[in-house]
Amino acid sequence: MLALLFCSALLQQPGGKWIQNFEIHGTSVLEELGRQVVLMGDLDGDQHSEVLVASPGADLGVSFPFGKVRIFSGATQDVIFETTSLDFSNASVIGLRSEALGDVNLDGFNDFALLTSQVVVYPYSSVIVFSGANFQVLTRIFGPNGSVGFGFQGLTGGMDLNRDGFPDMLVSDQFYTGTLDYQGAVFAYDSTTWQQLWVAEGNLAWLQLGQSLASIQDINGDGYNDVLTSSSYAGIEGSIHALSGQDGSEIYRIDGIPGWIDLGVFGIATIPDITGDGVEDFVTTMSPPFWLTYQFGFLNVYSGADGALLHQIQGEVPDSGFPYCPTNIGDFDQDGYDDIAAGATLQRTSKFATGMAYVYSGRNWQVLARIPGHPKHSSSFGSAFSGHEDVTGDGQINLAIGDKSSRYSGITAAGSAFIYSFEPFLRASAMQVSASSGGQVDFDLQFPLEEAGKEYRMLVSTDLPGSIVLGKMELPLEHTPLTWAVAHNPPNWFTGSRGTLDANAQATATAVFPANKFASHVGTTLKFVALTMRPIRKPDRSSAAVYVEIVP
Repeated sequence: MLALLFCSALLQQPGGKWIQNFEIHGTSVLEELGRQVVLMGDLDGDQHSEVLVASPGADLGVSFPFGKVRIFSGATQDVIFETTSLDFSNASVIGLRSEALGDVNLDGFNDFALLTSQVVVYPYSSVIVFSGANFQVLTRIFGPNGSVGFGFQGLTGGMDLNRDGFPDMLVSDQFYTGTLDYQGAVFAYDSTTWQQLWVAEGNLAWLQLGQSLASIQDINGDGYNDVLTSSSYAGIEGSIHALSGQDGSEIYRIDGIPGWIDLGVFGIATIPDITGDGVEDFVTTMSPPFWLTYQFGFLNVYSGADGALLHQIQGEVPDSGFPYCPTNIGDFDQDGYDDIAAGATLQRTSKFATGMAYVYSGRNWQVLARIPGHPKHSSSFGSAFSGHEDVTGDGQINLAIGDKSSRYSGITAAGSAFIYSFEPFLRASAMQVSASSGGQVDFDLQFPLEEAGKEYRMLVSTDLPGSIVLGKMELPLEHTPLTWAVAHNPPNWFTGSRGTLDANAQATATAVFPANKFASHVGTTLKFVALTMRPIRKPDRSSAAVYVEIVP
């Protein structure tokens, strides 16, 4: 029987709260529910995103085959679509990969693709594309001659590759053997005909091109969107390849850093331009050597334009499996930058549980969240992510997290999936203010009801990376002279910066920027944070940060 529960567990985080809204668990051994969790967008017009959950090992009541994929209503949590491997010929398992493709037929609904695999008859796998409007099969594409793992490591869409206005589909096979053993390949498909646009084959034996896959907006200025994938070109260190979306030719290659391994193997996530060059950038994984202990993995941030390394995020815990499945999940803290989630699937979070999900700000790469799996049954929490869509119908985006190896109710690898929302506790009416003409920014404080009647304080700093740790609480700002001044002697331009939360745990504050008074601060970004205070005037809870940039 399906276990679908409403939850209200709150997780203490550095600024704001991540609230678990829903959870679902597998009910059979090795079901691996949550191997893929995809927020599909609103498919039925009720202003709630639907949720696709794959269970590739689900028991279907027969000895063979396995697997099912369901889509749940975001509003009611009812199953509105279900398909199993029994629905298709030559399908031993369904749902090892499940991906949203964007609206491939321009009917206003996101469409999706499911991977089927089999072990008896060649070809060994196929990709089935479904309509998000009526769940009818749009096409089924079997792996071409030479394919071995077609779609297992790479299946993505949502990007128009041939400039016909329709988002196309990409599939990779790192074990593809054409003219060379295990050279690997990336296949691009036209979504209007489902014919191949092009094939990019590895040029060396055992190159294994296609270990991961992502599409990226035009990076070389030819007017065609492009492709990112990974390979073993640099040996165990790994390599990233930027390929032309027009014909699959290589634009540039990034080789792994000596002393580290598997560059790009565990995922590539594109992000909006952060360098100001007009080209999307991307985040990918770099792992420590598996034969060494007490080693840390890294998320590497690269320029999409030329592959230059822009930033590195080191994992917080050694030997934790970090980073796994980096995913652009959307702008949760509403600072104008998309955020990134990544898993540490081996991180011990309790005596019985492993798996931690990390969320990083796309603005400054500071930690926005550390979300642990269930303390009794999580086993690979953070093995799948999805975002960008509103499941709960409150106008805010949600985060989906998978735990494919969860031991729910003691069932080995039953699997679990979870939906979270983020409450920042602080919102600002504007993100910019003009120094020459002046302006006003209003702040709304909304803390949980149990904070009603408590004193609050607002702090301000310049936008420097870092945080202030007070006991077990982490304030998402750096201590600067401005922080000290506002905390001890609030300026007259900042009213309501301290006071008492009302019976609804709400308050307001206002920052008035007189014309020409802040001219010397043009280009400065101010960071505002709200705190609630215990009776002994020690900080109790912190909001997320909001940002106000001073422009000319």
